[in-house]
Amino acid sequence: MLSSQELVQFRRDLHSYPETGWCEFVTTFKVVQKLRSFGIEPKFGRQIINPEFVAGRNEKAVEAAQKAALDKGVSSEFLEQMGGYTGVLATIETGRPGPVLAVRFDMDCVDVQEALEAGHRPFDEGWASTNPGHMHSCGHDGHTTMGIGLCSWLVENKDKLCGTIKVLFQPAEEGVRGARPVAESGVLDDADY
Repeated sequence: MLSSQELVQFRRDLHSYPETGWCEFVTTFKVVQKLRSFGIEPKFGRQIINPEFVAGRNEKAVEAAQKAALDKGVSSEFLEQMGGYTGVLATIETGRPGPVLAVRFDMDCVDVQEALEAGHRPFDEGWASTNPGHMHSCGHDGHTTMGIGLCSWLVENKDKLCGTIKVLFQPAEEGVRGARPVAESGVLDDADY
Protein backbone atom coordinates (compact mmCIF):
# COMPACT_ATOMS: atom_id res chain seq x y z
CA MET A 1 0.00 0.00 0.00
CA LEU A 2 1.21 3.52 -0.71
CA SER A 3 2.67 5.44 2.20
CA SER A 4 1.28 8.81 3.20
CA GLN A 5 4.47 10.45 1.89
CA GLU A 6 4.01 8.76 -1.51
CA LEU A 7 0.44 10.07 -1.64
CA VAL A 8 1.59 13.58 -0.69
CA GLN A 9 4.20 13.47 -3.47
CA PHE A 10 1.67 12.19 -6.03
CA ARG A 11 -0.77 14.97 -5.11
CA ARG A 12 1.94 17.63 -5.37
CA ASP A 13 2.97 16.25 -8.75
CA LEU A 14 -0.63 16.58 -9.97
CA HIS A 15 -0.92 20.03 -8.41
CA SER A 16 2.14 21.24 -10.30
CA TYR A 17 0.59 20.44 -13.69
CA PRO A 18 -3.19 21.03 -13.57
CA GLU A 19 -5.25 20.40 -16.70
CA THR A 20 -8.66 21.75 -17.62
CA GLY A 21 -11.63 19.54 -18.54
CA TRP A 22 -11.20 17.26 -21.59
CA CYS A 23 -7.49 18.13 -21.57
CA GLU A 24 -6.29 15.90 -18.70
CA PHE A 25 -3.88 13.89 -20.86
CA VAL A 26 -0.88 14.09 -18.52
CA THR A 27 -3.09 13.41 -15.50
CA THR A 28 -4.70 10.42 -17.21
CA PHE A 29 -1.24 9.06 -18.06
CA LYS A 30 -0.03 9.46 -14.45
CA VAL A 31 -3.12 7.74 -13.07
CA VAL A 32 -2.84 4.84 -15.53
CA GLN A 33 0.87 4.38 -14.76
CA LYS A 34 0.19 4.33 -11.01
CA LEU A 35 -2.68 1.83 -11.41
CA ARG A 36 -0.51 -0.42 -13.57
CA SER A 37 2.14 -0.36 -10.83
CA PHE A 38 -0.53 -1.93 -8.57
CA GLY A 39 -1.26 -4.65 -11.13
CA ILE A 40 -4.49 -3.03 -12.40
CA GLU A 41 -5.01 -2.72 -16.15
CA PRO A 42 -7.51 0.12 -16.39
CA LYS A 43 -9.72 1.33 -19.20
CA PHE A 44 -9.08 4.92 -20.22
CA GLY A 45 -9.87 7.62 -22.73
CA ARG A 46 -12.25 6.61 -25.49
CA GLN A 47 -12.82 3.22 -23.79
CA ILE A 48 -14.90 4.96 -21.11
CA ILE A 49 -16.30 7.98 -22.99
CA ASN A 50 -19.24 8.13 -25.37
CA PRO A 51 -18.31 11.09 -27.61
CA GLU A 52 -21.94 11.62 -28.66
CA PHE A 53 -22.62 13.04 -25.20
CA VAL A 54 -19.51 15.21 -24.81
CA ALA A 55 -20.25 18.89 -24.24
CA GLY A 56 -18.05 21.93 -23.73
CA ARG A 57 -15.01 20.48 -25.41
CA ASN A 58 -12.64 22.99 -27.00
CA GLU A 59 -10.86 21.20 -29.85
CA LYS A 60 -8.02 23.75 -30.02
CA ALA A 61 -7.38 23.37 -26.28
CA VAL A 62 -7.47 19.56 -26.63
CA GLU A 63 -4.92 19.70 -29.47
CA ALA A 64 -2.65 21.99 -27.45
CA ALA A 65 -2.99 19.72 -24.40
CA GLN A 66 -1.98 16.66 -26.43
CA LYS A 67 1.09 18.49 -27.74
CA ALA A 68 1.93 19.58 -24.20
CA ALA A 69 1.53 15.97 -23.04
CA LEU A 70 4.09 14.86 -25.62
CA ASP A 71 6.44 17.56 -24.30
CA LYS A 72 5.82 16.26 -20.75
CA GLY A 73 6.89 12.72 -21.72
CA VAL A 74 3.58 11.06 -22.57
CA SER A 75 4.21 8.77 -25.54
CA SER A 76 2.41 9.24 -28.83
CA GLU A 77 1.38 5.57 -28.57
CA PHE A 78 -0.39 6.23 -25.25
CA LEU A 79 -2.08 9.34 -26.65
CA GLU A 80 -3.24 7.30 -29.63
CA GLN A 81 -4.69 4.67 -27.28
CA MET A 82 -6.63 7.44 -25.51
CA GLY A 83 -8.44 8.28 -28.75
CA GLY A 84 -8.48 11.99 -27.97
CA TYR A 85 -10.34 11.60 -24.66
CA THR A 86 -9.32 11.56 -21.02
CA GLY A 87 -10.46 9.76 -17.87
CA VAL A 88 -9.71 6.38 -16.30
CA LEU A 89 -11.69 3.45 -14.92
CA ALA A 90 -10.01 0.92 -12.63
CA THR A 91 -11.89 -2.31 -11.94
CA ILE A 92 -10.91 -4.39 -8.95
CA GLU A 93 -12.40 -7.91 -8.98
CA THR A 94 -12.28 -9.68 -5.63
CA GLY A 95 -13.07 -13.08 -7.12
CA ARG A 96 -15.98 -13.51 -4.70
CA PRO A 97 -19.66 -12.87 -5.42
CA GLY A 98 -21.09 -9.56 -4.34
CA PRO A 99 -22.35 -6.21 -5.52
CA VAL A 100 -20.66 -3.85 -7.95
CA LEU A 101 -19.68 -0.62 -6.21
CA ALA A 102 -18.69 2.44 -8.25
CA VAL A 103 -16.72 5.30 -6.70
CA ARG A 104 -15.96 8.56 -8.56
CA PHE A 105 -13.02 10.98 -8.27
CA ASP A 106 -12.53 14.21 -10.25
CA MET A 107 -9.38 15.03 -12.25
CA ASP A 108 -9.73 18.45 -13.88
CA CYS A 109 -8.73 21.91 -12.67
CA VAL A 110 -10.16 25.38 -13.03
CA ASP A 111 -8.91 28.06 -15.39
CA VAL A 112 -7.39 30.53 -12.94
CA GLN A 113 -3.81 31.60 -12.31
CA GLU A 114 -2.23 30.25 -9.15
CA ALA A 115 -0.46 32.76 -6.92
CA LEU A 116 3.24 32.69 -7.67
CA GLU A 117 4.49 34.71 -4.74
CA ALA A 118 6.20 34.21 -1.41
CA GLY A 119 3.82 33.12 1.32
CA HIS A 120 1.84 30.78 -0.95
CA ARG A 121 2.87 27.32 0.24
CA PRO A 122 2.93 25.54 -3.16
CA PHE A 123 5.08 28.37 -4.52
CA ASP A 124 7.38 28.43 -1.49
CA GLU A 125 7.86 24.65 -1.61
CA GLY A 126 8.22 24.33 -5.39
CA TRP A 127 5.00 22.57 -6.41
CA ALA A 128 2.85 25.46 -7.66
CA SER A 129 1.21 25.21 -11.07
CA THR A 130 3.58 25.26 -14.02
CA ASN A 131 0.64 25.35 -16.46
CA PRO A 132 -0.16 29.08 -16.81
CA GLY A 133 -3.79 30.00 -16.29
CA HIS A 134 -4.66 26.64 -14.70
CA MET A 135 -4.84 25.69 -11.02
CA HIS A 136 -6.12 22.93 -8.78
CA SER A 137 -8.01 25.41 -6.63
CA CYS A 138 -10.96 23.02 -6.15
CA GLY A 139 -8.84 20.18 -4.81
CA HIS A 140 -9.17 17.68 -7.64
CA ASP A 141 -5.45 16.93 -7.28
CA GLY A 142 -6.32 15.72 -3.79
CA HIS A 143 -9.46 13.98 -5.03
CA THR A 144 -7.51 12.06 -7.69
CA THR A 145 -4.89 11.17 -5.08
CA MET A 146 -7.60 9.81 -2.76
CA GLY A 147 -8.72 7.57 -5.64
CA ILE A 148 -5.17 6.31 -6.10
CA GLY A 149 -4.92 5.67 -2.35
CA LEU A 150 -8.21 3.77 -2.43
CA CYS A 151 -7.04 1.60 -5.34
CA SER A 152 -3.79 0.84 -3.52
CA TRP A 153 -5.76 -0.20 -0.42
CA LEU A 154 -8.28 -2.26 -2.42
CA VAL A 155 -5.54 -4.25 -4.17
CA GLU A 156 -3.83 -4.95 -0.87
CA ASN A 157 -7.07 -5.95 0.87
CA LYS A 158 -9.11 -7.59 -1.89
CA ASP A 159 -8.88 -11.02 -0.23
CA LYS A 160 -11.00 -9.54 2.61
CA LEU A 161 -13.63 -8.09 0.25
CA CYS A 162 -16.36 -9.39 -2.03
CA GLY A 163 -17.86 -8.22 -5.30
CA THR A 164 -16.37 -5.73 -7.72
CA ILE A 165 -15.20 -2.17 -7.12
CA LYS A 166 -15.02 0.27 -10.03
CA VAL A 167 -12.98 3.40 -9.38
CA LEU A 168 -13.68 6.18 -11.86
CA PHE A 169 -11.30 9.08 -12.40
CA GLN A 170 -13.72 11.42 -14.16
CA PRO A 171 -12.64 14.11 -16.60
CA ALA A 172 -14.34 17.49 -17.04
CA GLU A 173 -16.22 17.71 -13.74
CA GLU A 174 -16.03 21.51 -13.76
CA GLY A 175 -18.97 22.75 -15.81
CA VAL A 176 -20.75 19.40 -15.24
CA ARG A 177 -19.56 18.04 -18.59
CA GLY A 178 -17.88 14.72 -17.86
CA ALA A 179 -20.33 12.48 -16.00
CA ARG A 180 -22.86 11.85 -18.75
CA PRO A 181 -20.34 10.82 -21.45
CA VAL A 182 -18.93 8.24 -18.99
CA ALA A 183 -22.38 7.01 -17.97
CA GLU A 184 -23.49 6.80 -21.61
CA SER A 185 -20.44 4.66 -22.48
CA GLY A 186 -21.99 1.77 -20.55
CA VAL A 187 -18.97 1.06 -18.33
CA LEU A 188 -21.02 1.68 -15.18
CA ASP A 189 -24.25 -0.02 -16.27
CA ASP A 190 -23.62 -2.96 -13.93
CA ALA A 191 -23.04 -0.80 -10.83
CA ASP A 192 -25.35 -1.67 -7.93
CA TYR A 193 -24.17 1.23 -5.79
